[in-house]
Amino acid sequence: MEVYLGIDVGSVTTKLAALDRNNELVAQIYQLTQGKPVEMVQDGLNKIRQQLPSEASICGVGTTGSARFLAGVIVGADLVKNEITCHAVGTLHYIPEVQTIIEIGGQ
Repeated sequence: MEVYLGIDVGSVTTKLAALDRNNELVAQIYQLTQGKPVEMVQDGLNKIRQQLPSEASICGVGTTGSARFLAGVIVGADLVKNEITCHAVGTLHYIPEVQTIIEIGGQ
């Protein structure tokens, strides 16, 4: 099973989500960053691996959030994007007629 991993490391929370080729959610982690983005990425990777099916193979990784570049280096990300771009692209994918997106981050 091919999965694609998204990692959002913000000032308040760190989220990881794995999607299959059909964009179905396979696994997810939501935890407080606690001022320790490196440790929370490492912890999140360990936790999400436990949730993934044994046959899962991570084929791509993208990072976002205020610590997106740091997370990208940690995981060797294929893609690093700011959260505004991610919100826009994701929302337009699911709700093409959207005209306004409000993003309120922890900073």
